[in-house]
Amino acid sequence: MEKQTAKLRLYLYGRFRVETEGGDNRAPKSAKSQALIALLATSETGGRGRLWLQKRLWPGKASDKTSTNLRQALSEIRRNLGEARDILLADRRSVTLDLAHIELVPAAPGSEFLEGIQLIEGDHQIGDWLDHHRSVAVPRSPQAKVSEAYLQNSVPVRPVVLFITQGDKNSDLGLIEDIFVDCVARSMRETLSADVRIGGVSADPNAFRVEVQAYRAEAATVGIRCRVRHGSPEALVWSGMTSTQLHGAPPVEDLQFVSLGNQLIDALADAMTNNISDTQDIRDANLLTRLAIRRIFTLKPENLAEADRMLALAEELGAGALSSAWRAQLRVIQHVELHEGRSENLPDEARKLAVLAMEREPMNSMVVAAVANTRLVLDNDVNVCMELARRSVRLNPANPLAWNSLATAKLYAGDIGEAHALAVRAQKMSSGSPFGHWWDFGRCLTAALTGRKAEALQLAEAAHALSPEFRPPLRYLTALYAADERFEDAQRTAERLKKLEPDFTFERMATDKTYPISPLRWGGLLDSGKVIALSG
Repeated sequence: MEKQTAKLRLYLYGRFRVETEGGDNRAPKSAKSQALIALLATSETGGRGRLWLQKRLWPGKASDKTSTNLRQALSEIRRNLGEARDILLADRRSVTLDLAHIELVPAAPGSEFLEGIQLIEGDHQIGDWLDHHRSVAVPRSPQAKVSEAYLQNSVPVRPVVLFITQGDKNSDLGLIEDIFVDCVARSMRETLSADVRIGGVSADPNAFRVEVQAYRAEAATVGIRCRVRHGSPEALVWSGMTSTQLHGAPPVEDLQFVSLGNQLIDALADAMTNNISDTQDIRDANLLTRLAIRRIFTLKPENLAEADRMLALAEELGAGALSSAWRAQLRVIQHVELHEGRSENLPDEARKLAVLAMEREPMNSMVVAAVANTRLVLDNDVNVCMELARRSVRLNPANPLAWNSLATAKLYAGDIGEAHALAVRAQKMSSGSPFGHWWDFGRCLTAALTGRKAEALQLAEAAHALSPEFRPPLRYLTALYAADERFEDAQRTAERLKKLEPDFTFERMATDKTYPISPLRWGGLLDSGKVIALSG
């Protein structure tokens, strides 16, 4: 068992090698098999879709032939790995390399990515991928002709995040720390383009150090404290703590712990995007994706258009499949919100981006959740959405977007009570998020559908307070205030909505079934007569 879980050293720069701790080279002989390992190792999650791999490594061939070629390559890799073969996982949809048992060896001075690999021109479609990774190999030798300053400005370097635990590995508190770190690291790899490391030290002076300490407050109460430090000398970037009751097993999916982990990830992401005001010259895929998501959550037409441009650039800079998934998601938003000037091909564009995202990273729960929502809205395919949402939850139970997509699937399947319970879970998991208005409003939707008027009103008010220019809560507040005969409040929110949505009218809200307040209509909380009376 020890040999199976021991780390392998993977050399992607210079001569390709897969070394055991004893120094034995377990690299396959075939160039395609070597390229396959590299494609997996450079994925954020270590996974790629089988179809995606087949298209890149064996283009132009029949699907049955490429499927056979992939199976043969996987067999060769496993034979060479020997007792470590379990780090390569495959099912009928995807292939995954367990990155927890792989140590990527940094580039040596002057080395080239996959140096000397013999791939025949025209017999593959990974030229752009090779060019990208070869372009970001930073020459450190004295003979380098390009200055270090220029390279730092033009070539993105992934930030290093180093997790450090405090407890005894053999104690129950040490186990809780390890489980917490594993969960956070998994979510980070899905959402951030960062080099996540657990334990040890980092020579990078710009590394983010995340200290995690579990403690026991009382006999049945355990807590987690986290601190993020950065820079030299180190400055405290963020700290947080929480506690929960123990009920036997470690609190792996406790909502308090999950929420703290998500707050930690948001804090790291914000720290990585500090002092960024001009997005025109950003050459970092991580920063571009984060800033684009911020714009998406506003739902403002001009912000969505800018977010699309930023995500497209992030893809060019080597971002993961999440950028494609978000580009599909923002097209769904443009489609639902009926934005002016939107492309006539929005649905087709969204579908293509969703397929691309799933092919690239089918094991990324963020990607799967976003694609689930896309398929539901565009194709009204509840069964596909349900399957994808459940898969997203299985892949990462700490992902609030996964639970939100499952809530949406349950909603459209008619299981309204369960949908609301799941929406509540997603909101609690996202407590403290900079996108709190999004999660509050998601719960507002299911509250409206289940006839919880007071709860829906409170959540709409909270979402509006957190994001005053976020239009959906203003729509709901206008209708709910009118239903409660709070006409002055309804007029006030309607005036704010009119500034953000120039074509808004009370008549449209009351009678147009395409106007995006369907949950109020379905839940019996829309009083059309009182809404129309506001126009009098």
